[in-house]
Amino acid sequence: MADTPRDAARRLEPDDLQWRCDPATLTPLRDAQSAPTLIGQARALEALRLGLAMRSPGYNIFVCGPSGTGKTSTVRTLLESEVERTRPPRDFVYVHNFDDPDRPRLLELPGGMARRLRRDFETLVEQLPEMIRRFLEADPIDKRRRALERDIEQLEERLLADLEARCEAQRFALVQVQMGGVQHIDIMPVYKRKPIDIDELNDIARTGQGRVPRLAETNRRHAELKDELRTVLGQLRRAAFKLQREVDELESEAVRVGLAEPFADLFEEYPIEGVARWLERAARWVAEHRHRFVEDGDDEGPVRDSPPRALRVNVVLDNHACNGPPVVFENFPTFTNLLGTVERPSDEARPTVDFNDIRGGSILRADGGYLVFNANDAVVENGVWRALTRVLKTRELEIQSPEQYFGHGGSTALKPEPVPIEVKVIAVGDDDLYRMLYAGTEDFRRIFKIKADFDDVMPRDEHGLRIYAGHVHRVIDEEHLTPLDDAALARLTEFGVRLSGRRDRLSTRFSDLTDVLREACHAARTAGADTTTARHVEAALDARRHRHSLPEDRLRDVIDRGIVDVHTTGRSVGSVNALTVLDLGDHAFGQPVRITATCAPGHDGITSVEREVELSGRLHDKGTLILTGYLRARYRADAPTALAATLAFEQMHDELDGDSASLAEAVALVSAIARVPVRQGVAMTGAVDQTGRVHAVGGLNEKIEGFFHVCRVRGLDGTQGVVIPAANEEHLQLDDDVVDAVRAGQFHVWSVRHIDAVLARVTDLVVGEADDAGRFPDDSLNRRVADRLAALSDQS
Repeated sequence: MADTPRDAARRLEPDDLQWRCDPATLTPLRDAQSAPTLIGQARALEALRLGLAMRSPGYNIFVCGPSGTGKTSTVRTLLESEVERTRPPRDFVYVHNFDDPDRPRLLELPGGMARRLRRDFETLVEQLPEMIRRFLEADPIDKRRRALERDIEQLEERLLADLEARCEAQRFALVQVQMGGVQHIDIMPVYKRKPIDIDELNDIARTGQGRVPRLAETNRRHAELKDELRTVLGQLRRAAFKLQREVDELESEAVRVGLAEPFADLFEEYPIEGVARWLERAARWVAEHRHRFVEDGDDEGPVRDSPPRALRVNVVLDNHACNGPPVVFENFPTFTNLLGTVERPSDEARPTVDFNDIRGGSILRADGGYLVFNANDAVVENGVWRALTRVLKTRELEIQSPEQYFGHGGSTALKPEPVPIEVKVIAVGDDDLYRMLYAGTEDFRRIFKIKADFDDVMPRDEHGLRIYAGHVHRVIDEEHLTPLDDAALARLTEFGVRLSGRRDRLSTRFSDLTDVLREACHAARTAGADTTTARHVEAALDARRHRHSLPEDRLRDVIDRGIVDVHTTGRSVGSVNALTVLDLGDHAFGQPVRITATCAPGHDGITSVEREVELSGRLHDKGTLILTGYLRARYRADAPTALAATLAFEQMHDELDGDSASLAEAVALVSAIARVPVRQGVAMTGAVDQTGRVHAVGGLNEKIEGFFHVCRVRGLDGTQGVVIPAANEEHLQLDDDVVDAVRAGQFHVWSVRHIDAVLARVTDLVVGEADDAGRFPDDSLNRRVADRLAALSDQS
């Protein structure tokens, strides 16, 4: 058949409507159990392998593609089987910063060493009270301490004895006075052989209660002696301070010397510069705070927090059991789960946080390896994507609480040293999110340089069939399902073809395929069968369709009862059944809609009712405008076209978009202009251009099956059918009911390349070709259209 726009409609045969899988062709594939688990995504696998191999900064991977195509499972399989360690694992711990407690120090250690350091250091700290007590009670230290104490006691005795002698010589006494529960030394005059307070002595003299000779002299001498007492007490205080300083230095030096040996063991065991500096500073801190370990306390022991929080080791990354590069799948990519946090204290007695409250997240756990998470989940978590971008740009992780990160007045100003991070991030998302992020920031392009794009189809060849067979057998083995016979596997494969939207392709939405497999095996078990057959697969598909088809059944019901007016017999002017599809997400089905057209003299051109009431989208509006160009180019190329035409989707109250109904609109418009009735039993779908060519549209199977149902309920008479674009032939994978009706001659499917073939089919008239002068043959449909347009233009 010549490929020209005016070719007649081609009646499709049953074999054109459905690909059937011969079970016998699958028998040789029964060894496909060993087929690789990386299925049908050669392009994506190539990108993934490149991204995993690249060690330069920014070669993180964004995996995108339709849901259910095995993105995450493929990434998991690839990571488990093909990645190799690029460097030895490492551990990270946070320890107390003795110089700046709000800036906890980070220590990096070889993998597995962190828990050993924590264990060994905790063991040493537990022994500190006994060790320090032993150091301080050692005989040389004790003798030196006692000697220093004797010196201060002798000095006190001598100074006070001299002062007391001078007091007695001047009739004063050096006495111990109790005041407010505290004893202190005071000087009092002696009156009637007893010490008396100077103020009381002055009262006696003033009131005449007794004779006090030389009172003024007594007051003067008392003031002088008080000054001498203050001088003596100052000397004793300074001597006591000096004594305490000397004792502190003595004890501190004793503890430092005593700790040298046990700490030397740690220095030898952990010869790492950062650890050595911290151990040295910790030993000094213990010597300075030695009394915390030996003071008498309550029943809990001599130390308030045992071991002291400053002497703990907070392991935030432990790779002691890591045999390969860590592979972390973060299923809940919240801020805390991904980035870590600084936990709030649960103990009310401890209102502030410290380095012990730092917790790592999955980014830290994936250091030296791979982190996989769902990007769509991450972007909806407040601040997660921005914080992740910062980590990947700087290659440093600053662990902080969400409150501190967002500036909400968190309970701490703790600012731990950042962790150097080496991680390959694999973000799994969809195409829309990738486009949004790529267009949104330059940072995204710099840190996600690899795009692994998963396709939702693969070729329906022997390799594809082997992949299907291998996947089915693997799921059966892993989940202990009822085995399938070849016919059941063939029916599943046909389902995969239908799902792909093309007869020469197989769908890679393996999640949907696996669900049908599970449900078919369940149907077999319920029926008590040892083998899952094609009948069980069909039952699973029917049950699945029934679960999701309530809206479709309701629509069919209102059409069957005539509430929604769809004609399947007879002829009508300006009325055509268009095929549309309604996609609810979990279920898509065809919805026949009656399009009507009217025309009259005027200058309004073609008016779309849906556009006027804002129920149409831009693509539909574009299709309507194309009709104006088609009429002008076909029928009035040399003269102005004037008419007032209206197009409407009858009883259609939802918003609509797309140009797949433009063929039906064009036919309805031609019918109305020419006043020629068209067959109502022939529905149609297709997009028409300004030259009348018909182009492919989507949802063919659902559209045809929707109209077929209406015709079958009304009664098939052998004249009904649908017209589709010729370019859509490869997309047909119709239900058996439709194919059987076509085989029986009760229903038809025609494919066309040009609107003229459609007009000929629905009007039974000669459409007619224009001659060199642009005139159409007499009695042709196109002549009627041209003449009517000329008449309308004259009347307008």
